[in-house]
Amino acid sequence: MPFGGAASERALILLRRRNAEVASQLLTGAAFAVKICAEPLELVAELKAGAGFAVLSEDVAAESVLLDSVGKWLMAQPTWSDFPFIMLTSRSDTPSRQSAATQLLEKFGNISFLEKPFHPTTLISLATTALRSRRRQYDARALLDRYELLARELQHRTKNLLSVILSIASASLRDGGGGGETLIARLHSLAKAQDLIFEEGGAGARLEHIVGRVVESFGARVTVEGPEIFLKAGVAQGFALIVHELATNAVKYGALTTPSGSVSVRWRLNAGVEEPTLTFTWQERGGPPAVPPEHRGFGTLLLEKAVASSGDPPYFDYGPEGFGYRITARCR
Repeated sequence: MPFGGAASERALILLRRRNAEVASQLLTGAAFAVKICAEPLELVAELKAGAGFAVLSEDVAAESVLLDSVGKWLMAQPTWSDFPFIMLTSRSDTPSRQSAATQLLEKFGNISFLEKPFHPTTLISLATTALRSRRRQYDARALLDRYELLARELQHRTKNLLSVILSIASASLRDGGGGGETLIARLHSLAKAQDLIFEEGGAGARLEHIVGRVVESFGARVTVEGPEIFLKAGVAQGFALIVHELATNAVKYGALTTPSGSVSVRWRLNAGVEEPTLTFTWQERGGPPAVPPEHRGFGTLLLEKAVASSGDPPYFDYGPEGFGYRITARCR
């Protein structure tokens, strides 16, 4: 089906009866969809329903009813539209003829004049050009619709991102939140996630890329294993903050404080009835025994709430062999 709908590429014909039948036969024979209109108001109704171009005669176009009704429709065209007309004219070079042609150009805009008598291939050629022009306009409409959609999506995402930033800033700068340096580090992590999201066209990011950006500086001390999983933008941002928080804690208090310490990062995809989920696991070994924090700060809250868990809440393991963390979440 054509982009503008089933009727969007029709040839509308408003000519005297015999001329209308001849033009219809020629265009139908060239595989154009054709609709003959009996009078100006029917033409306007069909224009509103959709068309690729219209074929009019100069004498019909000069009628006040048509000039008024079609003129109103043309004035109401959207910005992407410049509807094409093919105007059949008699052969004449008189001043009045030139003046009439100028008025028609001013009224209808996108007109191709075709003098009678004409060769059938000339009409077909003009019709083909007119329809090609109309298709370009439909393409322009599609681009404008997409830009408008992207603008609304960007506005929505910007609001969400600002909300996340304000939440992180508010929590980081209060007592027990880590202070300014922690805030900056968390915002850097969020910025890296945004880079990955935009690299994927704004739809989201792959979990392995998110984890890799955070732990790449630790080399072989951090092993990463899991299938390729694409996360929606909001989930990707949440996991970027979670992995950053876990890595920061490992460097400050956990396995990465000792030369022999290591971290295993794994995830798996769970086939769900409605939608798949993923289980993400962070396991530290070779460092000091893990001890629960004395105060429940923003870091703990972030690990609990940065992404919405599916089923059980996130699991924290403060064991003698090292800290462990596990969460099961939706990918979208």
